[in-house]
Amino acid sequence: MHASQQGRTVPPARRRSPKLALLFISIVLAGCARTQAVFQKGFTFSAWEVEEYRSDSVAQQLGELRKGGVDWIALTPRWLQDSKDSTEIYKHPRLSPSDESIRHVIRLAHRSGLQVLLKPQLDLMDGGWRGEITFSEPDEWEPWFENYGRFIHHYADIAEAEGVAIFCVGVELDGTVHRETAWRKIIRSVRERFSGALTYAANWGREEDIRWWDSLDYAGLDAYFPLSAKPGSEVPDLKQAWAVHVGHLRSWASRVGKPVLLTEIGYRSVEYAAAEPWEWKRGGRVSLQEQSRLYQAALEVLWDESWLYGMYWWEWRPFRPVRVESDIGFTPQDKPAWEILRSFYGQERSPR
Repeated sequence: MHASQQGRTVPPARRRSPKLALLFISIVLAGCARTQAVFQKGFTFSAWEVEEYRSDSVAQQLGELRKGGVDWIALTPRWLQDSKDSTEIYKHPRLSPSDESIRHVIRLAHRSGLQVLLKPQLDLMDGGWRGEITFSEPDEWEPWFENYGRFIHHYADIAEAEGVAIFCVGVELDGTVHRETAWRKIIRSVRERFSGALTYAANWGREEDIRWWDSLDYAGLDAYFPLSAKPGSEVPDLKQAWAVHVGHLRSWASRVGKPVLLTEIGYRSVEYAAAEPWEWKRGGRVSLQEQSRLYQAALEVLWDESWLYGMYWWEWRPFRPVRVESDIGFTPQDKPAWEILRSFYGQERSPR
């Protein structure tokens, strides 16, 4: 949650009117048989151990999402590597969801009327962050990308077999994205195995580093923009903070010429959640109201933006929090933020 650059510069796209932009995007997505050119009212449905996606409560929680207006879910299977400079990538026997559990939750989602974005990601066993993966020696890049291809092909094959609509080829791999030739090779190889639409989930503020957006169907962004250094900011102040980011995103989306997905956006129910929204380890005083205000501000600012084609909130778990009143995690389950999201997801947009 939370590179140097090489290769050619992507020429700026001509600015389109909102209506023309929507028409253009619809035409682009028409070539992807499993993808509808509609706004994706999404949520990340996460699991972090081998059989969590087969928990008894999974079907109930998918039903709760569907009743709340969610129509797309992102699933987050992960493999591990030991450290940021390891080239080996492997399925962990306890921390990686089993293939059977991934297939199970995809099928349950489809039966519930939910479309699926499959979003495999890497985590580091030493507690580091995937965005720091990089190599000082040139000969280390090739084995890492070979292993990465094995990892991503594994899930592309599952996505194809299970009729997944959108597949994410990578998540927040900031230190690797300058390897343009290698990434284009990965994307071509995934297209040979998967017939749906493709995206990549860039880290916020690093979307400009990527010179290969043209090879994908959606431009994805994990949108953990800092909004306020102090707790208790009111919605108007948070919206004003968002305005700077939205202005940049409009310009970037116009240049990229792709429909944009916020592949992650979310806030913890804790004081200071607005300062570093990506931070998941820090303790603090619970504040359901802080989370609620952050949801309200983001939705009011982003809801009708014509360049935006979906939001995947982070995160919904296969089970409810044990004690909501003391929970400082990202989930809005049984919290006021969920009612705010439901009110937006229950209405249509008026893109501008």
